[in-house]
Amino acid sequence: MTLRRKLLVGWLALLVCSNAWRLLNPPAPVITASHQTILLDELDDKAKTGRQIRLAYRQFGDRTSAESTIILLHGTPVASAALIGLGEALAAEYHVIAPDLPGFGGSLQALPDYSSITHGYYLAALMDALEIERAYVVAYSQGGAAAITLTQAYPKRVDALVLVATIGVQELELFGSYAFNHLVYAGQLGLVRAAQWLLPHFGYLDNAILGPGYARNLTDTDQRPLRAWLQQIEQPTLIVHGEDDGLVPLEAGLEHHRLLPQSELFTLSGGHEIAYATPERIAPGILQFLERHTDGQVATRATADSARIAAASDPMGAIPRRALTGGALLVLFLAIVVASYVSEDLACIAAGILAAQGVISFPLAVVASLVGLFTGDLALFAAGRWVGRPTLQRWVHADKLGQAQQWLADRGPIVIIASRFMPGTRLPTYLAAGALQMPWLRFTVFFALATLIWTPLLVGLASLYGDALDGWFTRYADHAVWVALALFIVLWLTIRTLPLLFSWEGRRQLYSRWLRLTRYEYWPRMAFYPPIALYCIWLAIRFRSATLFTLANPAMPLGGLVGESKSEILRALQPSGAVAPFCVLTGSPEESIEALQQFMSRSDFSYPIVLKPDTGQRGQGVVIAKDTVAAEDYLRQSSQPVIVQRFVTGEEYGVFYVRRPDEERGTVFSLTHKGTTSVIGDGKKTLKQLILGDSRAVAMARFFLELHGPALSRIPKAQESVALNEIGTHSRGSLFTDAAHLLTPALTARLDQISRHYSGFYFGRYDLIAPSAEALQSGTDLQILELNGVTSEATHIYDPGSNNVFAAWRTIAHQWRLAWEIGDILRRQGHQPASVSEVLRAVFSNEF
Repeated sequence: MTLRRKLLVGWLALLVCSNAWRLLNPPAPVITASHQTILLDELDDKAKTGRQIRLAYRQFGDRTSAESTIILLHGTPVASAALIGLGEALAAEYHVIAPDLPGFGGSLQALPDYSSITHGYYLAALMDALEIERAYVVAYSQGGAAAITLTQAYPKRVDALVLVATIGVQELELFGSYAFNHLVYAGQLGLVRAAQWLLPHFGYLDNAILGPGYARNLTDTDQRPLRAWLQQIEQPTLIVHGEDDGLVPLEAGLEHHRLLPQSELFTLSGGHEIAYATPERIAPGILQFLERHTDGQVATRATADSARIAAASDPMGAIPRRALTGGALLVLFLAIVVASYVSEDLACIAAGILAAQGVISFPLAVVASLVGLFTGDLALFAAGRWVGRPTLQRWVHADKLGQAQQWLADRGPIVIIASRFMPGTRLPTYLAAGALQMPWLRFTVFFALATLIWTPLLVGLASLYGDALDGWFTRYADHAVWVALALFIVLWLTIRTLPLLFSWEGRRQLYSRWLRLTRYEYWPRMAFYPPIALYCIWLAIRFRSATLFTLANPAMPLGGLVGESKSEILRALQPSGAVAPFCVLTGSPEESIEALQQFMSRSDFSYPIVLKPDTGQRGQGVVIAKDTVAAEDYLRQSSQPVIVQRFVTGEEYGVFYVRRPDEERGTVFSLTHKGTTSVIGDGKKTLKQLILGDSRAVAMARFFLELHGPALSRIPKAQESVALNEIGTHSRGSLFTDAAHLLTPALTARLDQISRHYSGFYFGRYDLIAPSAEALQSGTDLQILELNGVTSEATHIYDPGSNNVFAAWRTIAHQWRLAWEIGDILRRQGHQPASVSEVLRAVFSNEF
């Protein structure tokens, strides 16, 4: 097992243990000696669980000697512990109750709803439980929403309200838009959940300050009703706000002051932390306000100045566009930079939308995007230079590297600038530029030029239409996350496809993607096999065994499911005289190179030769080495036994053979010709143009363009045939066609004869070479390259002209049914299938 696999296995083991521990030990509230607790009925009527929740609170001062009680509310992510200093200062004259709002601190954290509005109703329940009829409410930050809810819902229970740097109107919260804000909050919650379940932390993160309670509180809270509720509050109100608040800007305090004509405004130097960092600066002002309330010297809405009442009647007022400043602006700037490392174009679009919202200036949005793009792409160039170059030197001949470097030197500027306007091409272009040793200065100059053109253009377009996007989001605010996801998908598809429409090559690449999407033969296994997996589940139920198919070939480990030794299979078939000559190289790379040299010298082998892993899957790692350098380079990179096989010329076929253990003769279930995909030169077009212009090759354009690299600029001669693939594997460009018309009794009889030499084989696909179609039909001169077991495919399903996906599914389903039926026959003869754990262990160790 490789180091990477060992690390992954270790990680997954820790993750399973961590999550199991967390499920058995759910997070407990953080209750200290200064806490008191009380049980409240759960408010979620929909759940109707009938349970109670524990709410913790701190108590300051003596209730019996104090004239009134203050309910002191914390913000998020902190709990009441952050306000101990303010609570003690206010307790000099009042009885103070500082609850940990549900979801925070010592209170229950598993709630169906963490919203501030729900918190307001829990506060009323707490007052009932503590027999507090009326109270002053002093709220900080996010706690302001709960205070507004409590005051609006139970106006007779709140004597006066003090809002310290609190949230309120939606328009001055974060980006100013409910939809955009909750898109960010939802993303934040997703990261918190991912950290909880994908990091092995054994419960440590469950009580982290930036944990689920904090993220849920922001996600569940809807500030849109708060503006109307502020206009309904009658109680005297004091608004305390820091002049340099970067989280809840002073503009929010000013707007709350307008909406509450009876309110008094107290501003002071400082930021958002004024409630807990310097409580001694704000406590005297709060105490003075409450003392004047007791003396009847503060206004209510009814007694407020008439001019202010008139100003408050305007539901929106003149809300300024708010640009972030200070630390908040720095955080946003860095966020745009980091976001560009994930998706450059989407980061530019987001920056433009923020500029349209007035959150950040347009020049700064452009600069942040430029910094992100510049540093990220330079990092790609550096990675290609420092990591990619050594890798290329091991795998690519020095002459080919020199040709590639010359090609990039001639066309580098055009390629780099063009890649900036063709999303999806930047990563390989910049890595290749680094790996091929393009000069730093040359790369930087042309890259910077392209970036300076592209970035302001994209940010500007997003900024121009940002207000329209915001209006659209607002209209569908209740579905903001899904609307945003759909919009980003549309934008992503647009920026990836639109530039391609303006060139012939781009349009052919789009056509290639369309073919791979619409033709099932190019679908990845994860897309093609789910219906087959469901059918196999039915077979497992039908035959009362999930692993019965592992008996299909008792001679092979797990029936040839995964990890079987190809050399052992070939040795078993050698007495048939139909196996292409081969040998196996084991040991270190140096020992394998020496063994290869000795084998080549004493045998009639000559280059080219075929090299492949002894346990390869689906053509992985198969190489045709044309000289000693290529062979030795391959062996130096190999970490497992390697098969060396003679390169046999002729026509390659895939022949799927099946024989029931209770029958004397087998049958050929599938016969496929494996052809070479080729293009014909015309003396004018480059190899790249020929590939993109060919009706078949264009479907595999991405693979072929990567495979042929610098040779793409070569112009083949007229009528020159250029083979695009050498390996008879569909995933590597081979053309599979149904060759059932070539099937003869002679071929079946020969396969029966060959298979009899391998006792315990009943089900699998031969990959073989025949000198001609006639030789195949006669069963003569067959050269077997390898034999695959139970996971073989009837490869004629990939014939592009004679099948559809439903026919392919029926064929593969029939194939698997045969495997289960053969296993059932052998089970009745006394054989036992592998256990589920054996299968999972084998699959896991070979696939990861």
